[in-house]
Amino acid sequence: MSRVRRLLPLPALLFTIAGLAATPSGALAAAECTTDPRPGQVVSQVPVEQLVLAARRVWPATTGRPVTVAVLDTGVDGRHPQLRGALRQGWDFVAGEPGGTVDCAGHGTAVAGLVGARPADGIGFAGIAPGVTVLPVRIADRLAGGDRVLPEVLATAIRWAADQGAGVITVPVVADRPTTALRNAVAYAQARDALVVAAAGTRASELTTDPTVADQPSYPAAYPGVLGVGAVDAAGVRVNSSPVGSHVDIVAPGSNVLTTAPARGHTVLSGTAMAAPAGAAPAAPVRGARPELSAVEVAQRLVATANPVPGGPGSVAYGGGMVDPYRAVTEVLPGGAPLVQPGMPVRDIDEEALRRDARWRSLAASAVAIAAAIGLALLGCAAILAIHRRMRRGHGPTQSTVESVRDDVELAELYFTPPKPPHT
Repeated sequence: MSRVRRLLPLPALLFTIAGLAATPSGALAAAECTTDPRPGQVVSQVPVEQLVLAARRVWPATTGRPVTVAVLDTGVDGRHPQLRGALRQGWDFVAGEPGGTVDCAGHGTAVAGLVGARPADGIGFAGIAPGVTVLPVRIADRLAGGDRVLPEVLATAIRWAADQGAGVITVPVVADRPTTALRNAVAYAQARDALVVAAAGTRASELTTDPTVADQPSYPAAYPGVLGVGAVDAAGVRVNSSPVGSHVDIVAPGSNVLTTAPARGHTVLSGTAMAAPAGAAPAAPVRGARPELSAVEVAQRLVATANPVPGGPGSVAYGGGMVDPYRAVTEVLPGGAPLVQPGMPVRDIDEEALRRDARWRSLAASAVAIAAAIGLALLGCAAILAIHRRMRRGHGPTQSTVESVRDDVELAELYFTPPKPPHT
């Protein structure tokens, strides 16, 4: 993480006038959706990425001061049952009016759900930090390829969110180019002790097969003091679309991530846009539990308490490692200095060998199952014939015969049935 550059803030009135003047008139539209975004189906199971992050372990420790997390995206649909009570009034830069709760694309609702969706009966999904207040900031109606937006609009939104007291500003989108105005807006937010957490962007398609080639930096993730988040799958391996470069400070789950859909239900999305809220949300409980830490120190803590990844800490593909909400809140760092964990050795994954091994194991398991069934059937037939012969001689099955048959069957079950794991 680079040091934060602190710039003197402009007066709020001058900023507002300048920011609105810099907003292209073509970006403004009515806060209405031409077509209603489709709601999702309700999913009751706990999603795998929630098991990986294990954020529920930290919920009892997040009873500190309340934290506001701004979501700069396509708006947040406040009708969703798991987002009711989680939102405060935001701003709609598309329509130029208070609100931010219109979401024609569903993208911002997905991001907000990962941050602060409330738990619900019979639903396994919940936000990583369900006690936070989400500040919806609508900066786009729809997103262009690679989730890109105009830097002038993004700069204005970052300044506005900082002025509303947001402790964490989540930027799951990427500016289509770096500008002085955007850099100054980031510094403006940092001067107000707001932590800016941004998606690392999308990797150029021609580079996806070579993880050693660095991508062009994405903004605002590449600006000093911004926490840039890359995407990994449930196994902790970088998603092909996640970029490689020094602007990746940390990684979080970003492959087939389950989250909130517009109006109701759930949806599945991928990319660093989904990893960004998973990296930003743990900053909120850290800020709540440790109010003495500045935004820069919170970012350093998230990196220092990240879990080891292939390539070790400081990797251009993984940054400091996989974000760990529990460690970020609870771990005591010696002397206040960041604790860097040892890295895992780089693994060369032979996918074809893994597929061959999986096929072999499947065939072997099937053969064992068939053999077990045949063996049990033969034992059963033999026992029945023995009993039948004794009965034809005028004798019913004696106690010793029944015990012998039971012993044979139990022995077969013991041999062919895999051992059960011990109770914990």
